[in-house]
Amino acid sequence: MRKAALLLGVLLAIGLAGSASAATFQFHGDLNNRFMAYTNQGRMFGASETVKTAGVVDKDGVDESWGEIKYRLWVEAATDDGKVKGVYAIELGALRFGNGAGIGGSTRTGGGDFSGDGINVETRWAYTDFQLPGVASKARFTIGLFPFSVNSFVWEETAMGVQYNGTAGPTDLTLAWIRGRENFNNDKDDNLFEDLDALLARVDFKPAEGAKAGVFALYQGRNPGSDENQAFTSASQYQVKLLNNVDFDIYTLGTDGSWTFPTGFGKAFLNWDLIYQGGSLEDNTAISRDVSAYLAHADFGVNFGNTRLTYTIWYASGDDNSSDGDIENFMSTDVDRFDSVILMEGGYTDDNYFTEAPHILDKGLFLNKLALDHKASDKLSVGAAILYLQTAKDLTIGGGKKEKALGTEIDAYLSYKLFSSTEFAINAGYLIADDGMDAFENVVDGKSDANIFRSTARVRYKF
Repeated sequence: MRKAALLLGVLLAIGLAGSASAATFQFHGDLNNRFMAYTNQGRMFGASETVKTAGVVDKDGVDESWGEIKYRLWVEAATDDGKVKGVYAIELGALRFGNGAGIGGSTRTGGGDFSGDGINVETRWAYTDFQLPGVASKARFTIGLFPFSVNSFVWEETAMGVQYNGTAGPTDLTLAWIRGRENFNNDKDDNLFEDLDALLARVDFKPAEGAKAGVFALYQGRNPGSDENQAFTSASQYQVKLLNNVDFDIYTLGTDGSWTFPTGFGKAFLNWDLIYQGGSLEDNTAISRDVSAYLAHADFGVNFGNTRLTYTIWYASGDDNSSDGDIENFMSTDVDRFDSVILMEGGYTDDNYFTEAPHILDKGLFLNKLALDHKASDKLSVGAAILYLQTAKDLTIGGGKKEKALGTEIDAYLSYKLFSSTEFAINAGYLIADDGMDAFENVVDGKSDANIFRSTARVRYKF
């Protein structure tokens, strides 16, 4: 608790002292109070990325509910002309009410029992952002730990590195070097490129009125020495950040964008993502695996006054044979997908989820979703959605059977503005499970044994 109080005091002192210096200071916060109102599958939402763990769906159900907080505070210090800016953010949580040991015994999420928290403060952002001197157009470098975005299906999370953002007329250019994992060399035989590095080039432009488009190329690679190369297992290493110390070169090429246009019945819109992955991977078996995977996504929608109807579809390729020497499953790096309350991070207690990725393990995903959102007043918004989900390639279920279908999900939400900067929201999801969910049940018998319900709520103050 002393550590948290000291850090908060420093941030407040800096913010209050801003008027006495040549710099401009801003202090911001996101205070998110969250509740797992009820679920009938507690182990499925007991931790993050439980899709990796077999048997998290219980045939007879496990009822659970809890409360938690997740608070983020940050300060921005900038020169009066805005040419240099420094940002530092701390985050507390998700910290559950009454939880001292942490989820699964981890101390990282502990500190919620008697006498409060003494351990749970995380540095979320820490970076310097500055304009290149002598350049009239935007030409800024960001160095440190900062929000990094390639594409919402590929990589969109905090990362450490160096990024350049510039403009040339109507075109925006992003170049970045990111180090996802450091491997310190302490042997003369160690390779200079044993770290997990990424290089990004992205161009964004506006090809027509109401349209935005982007193209990007991302390279990710690691070259450990033969004495450090480890084994690759596709079933558990289905994201780039989950890869062991293996030798790989993966490139991701893509385009994304949006287009809004008027129609006779309302303003329509289209969002798209088309992504291809290639490359190779070699582990300590000395078997070289070719990477060839893809993802295609589109949103089609229309706005009728205060009502929006959206149809979403995406297909992430999967791998049907992990022993054939090829890797055909699309691999995100580090993302947070909120499209499903049950299977993704759509619940407001979003540190606890089945998967964060747009795919299920190495089996890909085929998602169809129809959503209706309505703004009833300046304060009240409501919505509902129906989803049909299946993997792109077969899951192995009980009796050696093969199945893709995961089920049909029904979601609903309500959001109400208590004040201009304070929101109360509640949502719920119900998955009518199909037989593919048997792969994740504690009784693997070749059929789905349990439908899944989850309801979450939050009171969130942002400033």
